[in-house]
Amino acid sequence: MSVSSRDLVAKKMAQLIRAGATLTSYTCPVCGTPLLRLKTGEYYCANCDRPVVIVRSDAEEKEVMIRYGLMDIRDTLYERLVMINNELKETKDIDRINELVKSMVLILEAYDKITQIINQGSPKSEITKAEKK
Repeated sequence: MSVSSRDLVAKKMAQLIRAGATLTSYTCPVCGTPLLRLKTGEYYCANCDRPVVIVRSDAEEKEVMIRYGLMDIRDTLYERLVMINNELKETKDIDRINELVKSMVLILEAYDKITQIINQGSPKSEITKAEKK
């Protein structure tokens, strides 16, 4: 990390601390920067500019990884809905419209089910295993 980028990270950390964040004894597993605990309770790496989930066991890490995998699937489903919607706007063939609508219904059902699973106590941050200094 260059001096100027270190200065930017330090300034960002200082701003977050002034806004109520707390410096913790955990470090980012990706870059080694000390993590901040935001007022929301989330841990945050100012260098990577992303939240970090603190996990205490391999089982907890696996559970969080599964949840984030489901979030990725949900995002893909949303992208497909947008694609189908764009095609639906252009299509005049009634049979094709029926196919597209059926696909949308199936995707929306899957999206809803995955969202329900994710919302059953999921953390709201990106998963990475932080290390204690």
